[in-house]
Amino acid sequence: MSKRVAILTGGGDVPGLNMCIKSLVYQLIDSTYEPIGVRKGWQGMINYNPADPSAYSEHFIELTKNMVRSIDRTPGSFLHSSRLDPRKLGPELVPEFMDAKDLEYHDSTDHILQVITALGFQAVIVLGDDDMLDFAAHLSQEGAPVVAIPKTIHNNILGTDYTLGFSTGLARGVSLIHELRALAGSREQILVVETFAAQSGYSTLLMSWLAGADRTIIPEVEYDPERLAYLLLQDKSQTPANYAVLVATDGSRPEPGKLDKYADLFSEPAGNTDMPLNFLGNGMLGSGLIAAKLLSHICGEEVFSQPLTYMLRSGSPDGQDLLGAANFALTAVHLINQGRFGRMTAFVQEKMWTDVDLEVVLGDAKTIDIAKWYDQERYVPKLSLIWSA
Repeated sequence: MSKRVAILTGGGDVPGLNMCIKSLVYQLIDSTYEPIGVRKGWQGMINYNPADPSAYSEHFIELTKNMVRSIDRTPGSFLHSSRLDPRKLGPELVPEFMDAKDLEYHDSTDHILQVITALGFQAVIVLGDDDMLDFAAHLSQEGAPVVAIPKTIHNNILGTDYTLGFSTGLARGVSLIHELRALAGSREQILVVETFAAQSGYSTLLMSWLAGADRTIIPEVEYDPERLAYLLLQDKSQTPANYAVLVATDGSRPEPGKLDKYADLFSEPAGNTDMPLNFLGNGMLGSGLIAAKLLSHICGEEVFSQPLTYMLRSGSPDGQDLLGAANFALTAVHLINQGRFGRMTAFVQEKMWTDVDLEVVLGDAKTIDIAKWYDQERYVPKLSLIWSA
């Protein structure tokens, strides 16, 4: 029987990702498996043609302990990453050998299953966010021997109370908000800190509360820019250094009726980009910049904004994420040793380090309890939120 085990990463990078890859390689080799890295996530499998083995080294790498010995000291993904759903490949992403260019969308599930069989993978370990694990669950349902590891700074994956990268992203966000706070105080201005693109304000609320920000806007609750401006001006006047801090999830949006009133503000490109400020088509672009422009106009003073997205994903992992990476890796290899596939490693408060059915990720997206965790009138997190951490 083949002892080959594939490892791939996808979605946004998080601190601790390379530590997890390293731990997997060490544990797999010690368990007499042959760890094979897949380059650029699902893209590596999609672009490999089993009929042309000469292209193997372009998409796969045979991992050794010496090769990964020092990767835990660097951010990013040693195996590189990509964001795509293999079930919905646009024509530009479909390799020539698939001969499917005439389709609007191509489902490459069967091809990936073919690659797994052709290369003799006894297991496929997927380190991914909710979108990545959604396809991993689908692949498992189709018969692939999948084990998943949840990693995202959003901590929004069903079935686990902790995801790899969440702890460091939270700590870095708090630290960066404090650093920017000094600039806001120096300039006596309102500061808008944009966290990351997300459908849930869970981690943004925690970050904002721990950093002592004045106000927070999240995707779940549309905000009234005029009321928000009024509250921030109050905060500013009551602060000795005459400044205020707003933390915004990229995905938060103003009330539609209010936007109509300020439509003229969004007719020009934003800053040095070619993307117009009117982001209502997808609601996920530059929410912090939108809020800053509205506040500046309403308050009649300069408001500056700073996105943190990539800064939160980089840097050295903290102790929790180092421990999480190692324990998730150990749990994943135990599952493979036991022949238990279709599982996801997890941290559940009552059970500590454990595993759950991978199909749990296919449920409705994890959301926050607005009534319990967020004051919609004041745009602030409620203190009871600490119990959710």
